[in-house]
Amino acid sequence: MHRTLSTIGMVVLALALGAVGNSYAKNNHDGSISSSEVQQGFAISPIPANQLNLKGKNHDMVGVGSYLVNGPGGCSGCHSYPQYLPMGDAAGSNPAAGDPFEGTPSSQGLNTQLAANYNIMHYLAGGQCFGPFMARNITPDTNGLPQGLTQAEFVQMMRTGDDVHCDNDPTDPICSLGPPTPVLQVMPWPEFHNMTDRDLESVYQYLTALPSAEPCNTVADGCPGFSGLAAHQVAYAYPNTNDCPNPAPPQ
Repeated sequence: MHRTLSTIGMVVLALALGAVGNSYAKNNHDGSISSSEVQQGFAISPIPANQLNLKGKNHDMVGVGSYLVNGPGGCSGCHSYPQYLPMGDAAGSNPAAGDPFEGTPSSQGLNTQLAANYNIMHYLAGGQCFGPFMARNITPDTNGLPQGLTQAEFVQMMRTGDDVHCDNDPTDPICSLGPPTPVLQVMPWPEFHNMTDRDLESVYQYLTALPSAEPCNTVADGCPGFSGLAAHQVAYAYPNTNDCPNPAPPQ
């Protein structure tokens, strides 16, 4: 009898905990941070879910891909230039916020999403310089492929550092920047090397779901100085607009 009651109690407790966990994972419409990587991935994507191309894609993998790209991967920090726009700039995702590195808004919640004005018009479109190297545009090309890479080629690049894009198209002007190197420089592919196949495929799925974008800065505009103080002391050639401020704010 006691064993039966104990078993019933454990089942009830498990169901209760499951209900709480499911509720927490699904109900983050108030801006709270979700316990689900899929839900959190869609919540933190600077490009809203209704603007992502999910046709023919695995919904959950796109969500996980966004979580990895916009969370621990930090891809936007290099591949969006500039990553953030000032408070009030309507070209960004949240004009009421600004650049979090500038302390705007003055406080960030411990349990809510980051308040930031992402430069969504040039999200992941590349253009930022790191010495003689330039971050690539990793939004889909005219064929819907990031850098023109198939999923297998993308995984190869992330695991080996092989510049597959320039192997396929050496005429791309970005391929002539910087000295010849055996593998991609600056790009932290060694950190991504040991990610699971599913994680890398999820990142690829998210990138292919993004709208295509053009960079603020191109090879023709040049790469003056290093990314950081020196780069912001020398003007780039691209125009000074709200969505492409020149010089860009510190990244």
